[in-house]
Amino acid sequence: MSPLLANTYLNELDWELDLNGLRFVRYADDFLIFAKSKEEIQKAIGITKAKLKELGLEIAEGKTKVVNFKKDDFDFLGFTFQHWTMNKKGKPVFFVVPKEESIKDFRLKIKRKTPKKLTLDKVEWVNRVNPIIRGKVNYYVLVIDAIKENTELGQKSHCVTRKIRRMLDSLDGYIRRRLRVAFIHKHPSQIKEYKMRYKWNNEFFIAIKLIPSLWLYLNKAYGQTLEDFAMDKKTKSKRKYELAKLRFQMKGEEYFSSLRLQKMQNAWNASH
Repeated sequence: MSPLLANTYLNELDWELDLNGLRFVRYADDFLIFAKSKEEIQKAIGITKAKLKELGLEIAEGKTKVVNFKKDDFDFLGFTFQHWTMNKKGKPVFFVVPKEESIKDFRLKIKRKTPKKLTLDKVEWVNRVNPIIRGKVNYYVLVIDAIKENTELGQKSHCVTRKIRRMLDSLDGYIRRRLRVAFIHKHPSQIKEYKMRYKWNNEFFIAIKLIPSLWLYLNKAYGQTLEDFAMDKKTKSKRKYELAKLRFQMKGEEYFSSLRLQKMQNAWNASH
């Protein structure tokens, strides 16, 4: 059923649920109904089935399930809603993340746009992946938009989205790795890609207009500027380096060993 047709037909279901005091969320023919007891669940199921039958429709039993959100997760509109848990302050919260299939699709689309056999300049490579990043992030940020709308309506949100940030940060690393390999026109390899991390780092990719998916998400959600994002990443990278250096020192080893320095020099020479 098309979204337009679903909205036309299912408006009557909306009215019926509302008249019976049932809370629900619907997008086209995908919907959630909320209940506080088993009796209320059975009531909601009965009302829904009766109204759909009246409209000449029926519930897709294979896609319908009853969930206890205190212990069960569920998927809705491309997101996984992870059941209630307690945060460090002892307050109830739940996490929302893109479905695993959505993340796999993101990576697959990037992989298909960065084949090793093509020979393009760096800007052309970036232009191949940026539209994918925009499309995915524009959808993921809808969660933040929903939270903001609820807040404006006076409804306190218990939804936590920080796992989305971690996912996007990880995806950014994957995208950069794919591009580094693509940039190495002759005999690309993961080993060469690793060596080029010193040269083709975050700052380099931002300079050639690659859109960091994490930054785009933070920009749309909270208005973070690209300059602030780049500075934050640089600070975290420096802190990570200092901690790594400290761990080597505690072992009595040098972080910048002669072998590591030689690899860095080789990577720099190969990029010119």
